[in-house]
Amino acid sequence: MHGLVPGDGVVHIILSMTAGWRVRALVASFFLVGCAQVEHRQQLAESVGRAITVPVGGAIATINKEKDLPNIFGRSDLYGRKVDSGFIKIVYKGRGNDGSVLIEQVDVDVRSNASTLTRMPATYSASSQASVVGNVQADRYGGYGTVSGQGTSQATGIAPHAEQNIVLPPTATRFAVPKGKTLTLSTGQTIEFLNIESHQVTYRIIDRNSR
Repeated sequence: MHGLVPGDGVVHIILSMTAGWRVRALVASFFLVGCAQVEHRQQLAESVGRAITVPVGGAIATINKEKDLPNIFGRSDLYGRKVDSGFIKIVYKGRGNDGSVLIEQVDVDVRSNASTLTRMPATYSASSQASVVGNVQADRYGGYGTVSGQGTSQATGIAPHAEQNIVLPPTATRFAVPKGKTLTLSTGQTIEFLNIESHQVTYRIIDRNSR
């Protein structure tokens, strides 16, 4: 409608503003709905099913921690990129007098400012310009002239934004697994202790969910 009906202009302005906000809301909804919440995950580094022997002080299991790369809305990255969050180590510390397995759990967290902004390349450009003017005179013919020139150069580079990762001080917890018992990891796998000695331990990691 283009007629100047009283109040018509005001109504159209309101409708136009409403439509604009609807577009912005739809764009924001696309990113919020299309990207899930940031999830934290843990992944066992060792293989399962085979017997392994480690000495005192050796790692029985290593669990790597990671989380989804957050975007500017605090949701997970649309492309599924990840951020290192640290690790957990299960360390054999010896055999108790009662035959129990002495364990130390070392937990290391990594604090990172990583996001889709720090993983986005930043473009830098630089340019320079120079000009030359000179006189040329030929004595034999009495000629005289002027020579001029100009040159321009430009360079462009791409570098990522600064990403910082801080490794926090580790925390260690010691406990004992009673003789004949198993140890269940936070990843869901179970450690079965096959032979416990003062200087080494033989064990097997079982993934009961894969059976």
